[in-house]
Amino acid sequence: MNRFCARVFGLTLFAFFVLAIAIQPAIAQQDQATHVFHRLIPAGDTCATCHKAIYDQWKASPHAASAVECTACHGEKTAPDFAGAPGLSACETCHTDQVAQLKSDPFMKGKTCVSCHQAHTFVEHKKAAPAGN
Repeated sequence: MNRFCARVFGLTLFAFFVLAIAIQPAIAQQDQATHVFHRLIPAGDTCATCHKAIYDQWKASPHAASAVECTACHGEKTAPDFAGAPGLSACETCHTDQVAQLKSDPFMKGKTCVSCHQAHTFVEHKKAAPAGN
């Protein structure tokens, strides 16, 4: 029985190491891909050049109507700290009260604005009526 358990443990450990080795390059590539790719964008190209569908969604949004460009949330496309998925601090710049309310609500812990609002359309939504009403 001990020999069987040792083999199962050994095989499990081996599988874990193989998986860890296989995943590591993908994680490293994903971490670098956004920054490297955006640094190589030719001068004159805009976000719409590669992200047409997302740009079209944004174009029809309240942010576009208020002239809030992509860089307001994501940062400059060539910056080392370019944010593919901006954090709450990007929203907090303009929506201080809403972010404060989100942060203070225990139910919303760990959520961001895009947990409820679509990332580039930002259509307002109505809160659901409390249960029993």
